[in-house]
Amino acid sequence: MLTEQATVAVDRAIAEVADFNLKVPGAVDGMSITMTNSGPASYVARHRHEYIRTVSDILQFQPKPSRKIRILELGAFFGVNCIAFSNLGYHVTAADVPEFMDIPEQIQRYARHGVATKSVRLEDYVLPFDDECFDAVIMCEVLEHLNFNPLPLLKEINRIGSRNSILYLSLPNAAQIRNRIRALRGQASGIPIKEFFNQLDPRSSEIVNGHWREYTGPEVREMLEALGYRIEKQYYFSLGETQRSLAPRRLAARMIYQRLPWLKENQTTIAVKERRADLKFRIPATVHKTLREL
Repeated sequence: MLTEQATVAVDRAIAEVADFNLKVPGAVDGMSITMTNSGPASYVARHRHEYIRTVSDILQFQPKPSRKIRILELGAFFGVNCIAFSNLGYHVTAADVPEFMDIPEQIQRYARHGVATKSVRLEDYVLPFDDECFDAVIMCEVLEHLNFNPLPLLKEINRIGSRNSILYLSLPNAAQIRNRIRALRGQASGIPIKEFFNQLDPRSSEIVNGHWREYTGPEVREMLEALGYRIEKQYYFSLGETQRSLAPRRLAARMIYQRLPWLKENQTTIAVKERRADLKFRIPATVHKTLREL
């Protein structure tokens, strides 16, 4: 039932952004860069199964509200999750970098669905929200893109979450079988060098770089448990699980994953805030220019 609700809500949201383009102002000669979502191989179409999984998970832990449950998504991007949750009756705030969130068409589209917007730079650490003002904070495919120490940010997320609120983290699994195979071949599992060049190319739309640091499931638990969270649920998933292929390769992969689920490509952690994080962080100048303590 929850998956069915989630599927309907996600498909409606995907239809809303099917031909939506983001024109991102460029830093070189005032040039604008258009990020298109059009076409059968669009970003949202490729990630449909993940949106459905996220919405279904949140419905399980924060059921459809009799009151307005407050959800924040950090790294909202095109906003499929946000629009789906808003249409299901949640009070939603979408947050992302100013290059995405300050685009007038983006603000207007979110507003049509009753979604508030906020521009944030996660590397600033201090989030522009009041204490305990959200019942759920969602970060999907965000943590691995951060090229800085994430602990102060996670502490801030703890601050803005209400007591017993949910932190929903979905990200690649550093221990996945593909990374292990790359290591055996002497290859790196991090960002390909070409992505460093792409980010600095004035013709490129790649303003946010690739995976600076992927994490294993135990590493995610270690960070969150030290910051006042109880791990309610943690699981691994693979794109192959959504495909009913009988190809020998797919069948072999499913057999391996049944026995060794931590080799799957992706992971999700659902954590409940039990207490406000009491760790004091000293922030070196090499980590943040002005913030000395958090």
